[in-house]
Amino acid sequence: MENFSFANLNREIVSPLNQFEIRDLLSLDAPVLGNLHISITNIGLYLMIGAFFILALNLLSTNYNKLVGNNWSISQESLYATIHSIVTNQINPKNGQMYFPFIYALFIFILINNLIGMIPYSFASTSHFVLTFALSFTIVLGATILGFQKHGLVFFSLLVPAGCPLALLPLLVLIEFISYLARNISLGLRLAANIKRRDLLIKGWICGHVYQDTCY
Repeated sequence: MENFSFANLNREIVSPLNQFEIRDLLSLDAPVLGNLHISITNIGLYLMIGAFFILALNLLSTNYNKLVGNNWSISQESLYATIHSIVTNQINPKNGQMYFPFIYALFIFILINNLIGMIPYSFASTSHFVLTFALSFTIVLGATILGFQKHGLVFFSLLVPAGCPLALLPLLVLIEFISYLARNISLGLRLAANIKRRDLLIKGWICGHVYQDTCY
């Protein structure tokens, strides 16, 4: 029995694929609404850890009305100014300022969770397509709704390429429409695939060396 447990432990440590499995850490079956199942999974736990780190980072970077900020404050201000400049340049100063808080919060959320996922034997929440697709679908849907609210039916002109011949118009509109819908999948898939590939390479290399050092 001890050998079996030790073998399972070695397999758990060596295999970098185990970190991509969503597991229940705490579950509760409530006899309401047809035996409701409530559980806390590892992805939920690491998302809460990421939120805690974001809150701690903001508290550490608070100046408290001091003239000279600490290193945390300076780094936070530099990151804030960089993202603000990118957003206002890509959109415009007026609308960019309106959407900047959401874009900044989304950037920090993805950044912190990516950094947490680089810790050996941790869980990379942004490597799961269910999370990244939910983010990309929400953003594309919100952008589409805002586009219709602001431009009305003129928003469909986005699907018509400039200088398009009339004979090719139906085909190109169909291609542009499929491309627009594919953003929901491609935005989330690229982030999840990049994080998963990174973790497989880095953690696979680290786990292999740790296993060799401990067993040989």
